[in-house]
Parts: sequence; structure tokens; C-alpha cells
Amino acid sequence: MELEFGKEFYDSETALRGVKNKPDFWDIEKNRPTSAVFKDSKGLSVNRTGENKKYYIISLETLKTNLGENIRAVAEVNCGDCKDLEVYLKYCPLRDNIYHSEIHRSENQILLSKQQAKKLAELCKIV
Repeated sequence: MELEFGKEFYDSETALRGVKNKPDFWDIEKNRPTSAVFKDSKGLSVNRTGENKKYYIISLETLKTNLGENIRAVAEVNCGDCKDLEVYLKYCPLRDNIYHSEIHRSENQILLSKQQAKKLAELCKIV
């Protein structure tokens, strides 16, 4: 499938993060993901959506299929918010997932800071 977007992320674009069904990933009182969802020393895997609604739907379905029954929810993060938090958005397509991307602390560091992860957890929407 040929993409209609390149390596740059639009401010209006969203990134989708699967929330695994693990106790550390869900705040029961707030009924939303914890900051632990946004911490991964190997790079925070997300599916980008582009600005096209069809990519959003396909990206969401790809994410759900890849995680299977292990998924509790899908968190949607606005790429403009990511840029405001000064995190680095990196397009990393895989052979079986052309939407795959990663969120890093910066261009040179992978793991998000506690503050960045906490803020993304606060800003994300559940889809």
C-alpha cells in the first residue's frame, strides 16, 4: 500500500498506542491509562494515522489485530501535543505494519522522561 504521507508528522495527525491488559497500565480510579503505558526503553511503539480518515481506521484495526486479546484500550495522542512536549516522533514502518512509528524522548534519547510520560497519559484520549 502506498502511503500519502512522508516522514514528517502533521500537528493534526494522531498516534495510536495500544494499552495492554496489565494492572500497571490502567488507573482504575481515573479509568484511564497510567504513565507506564508511555514508557518503553526500546522506543514507544505507536501507529500513526496521517490526516486521512481511512488511514486512521486501518491503523486502529492493525493495532488491535497485532495486540489481540491482550489489549484493554487504545490511547490516541495528538502529534501536535507531542511536539509541544518536545518528544521526537519517528516513522519506523515494518514489513507487516506500514503505520508503525515510535515516540522517543529526543532525537538522541529513547526513553521518555517521567514528566513527558505523565503528560501524555493526561492528554491522551481513549478510542
